[in-house]
Amino acid sequence: MLAKDKGQTEDALAEIMRMGRNRGEVVEAKLFVPIYYFHKEECQEIWGWLNFLCLKFSLTLEGCPVSSVYTTDKVRRMKDSVDPRVSMFVVNHIYKGIGPELVIFVTGDGDFLGISGKAKNKSKLTEFWSVDPENTSRFIRREENFSEIEVTSSLQENPFLVSLVKANKKEEELTDEDKRRLALVAKMADLQLQGKEFENMSILVSAGLGTTPAESEHLLDLLTTLKVAEIHPVTKWVVDVDYFHGLFQYLQPYKESKEPTP
Repeated sequence: MLAKDKGQTEDALAEIMRMGRNRGEVVEAKLFVPIYYFHKEECQEIWGWLNFLCLKFSLTLEGCPVSSVYTTDKVRRMKDSVDPRVSMFVVNHIYKGIGPELVIFVTGDGDFLGISGKAKNKSKLTEFWSVDPENTSRFIRREENFSEIEVTSSLQENPFLVSLVKANKKEEELTDEDKRRLALVAKMADLQLQGKEFENMSILVSAGLGTTPAESEHLLDLLTTLKVAEIHPVTKWVVDVDYFHGLFQYLQPYKESKEPTP
């Protein structure tokens, strides 16, 4: 799916990270990418996009070399090293009794069942998630810990994100409603709410900014997606906001301008 549909890829990563946070603290999220993606004419664009994904979702990226091999019927094809790189990561960076208790493989490749076994040998629980069920190995589907990820466009439909993207791209004029949303994001810093459970935080945001419950949830979703705020599932979805984040400073002009009354 990577690079075939960028919008769908971003939506999938957003859902993967959301599901991961639901399971507990995400120690590390790693993206293994075959390097032949970098050898195309749009190399610079793809690199920029991959870096954007890593910053947006707090991922670490590992490029996996590709080599030319011959199949049994003497047909030359390209073979990437994603499988051995993931295997090496599990062997060299996951320790028994230390670190995460759960290792999640987001793949449909049945070869990763063997790598999952190596993690289990270190007393780790493992799960398989797939964003492309039609191309998922039947062996993975048989696993009790297999889940299909339903990719939605809810992130792109977040009105605060839509307005923020428009402001960042500067390709079209912002509407009064866009300016109002951006001003509300900037005003979040004035509330100084901290250490509240998500539901209570949403109520307090509505009271402090005069937003509807739906708007407050969209606003909090935006902040968590952009890593301006962190949600801690193990402590009943407590939200911690980084009020020194550059986003608030970036949006100050909208806060200081006289925005229209909705």
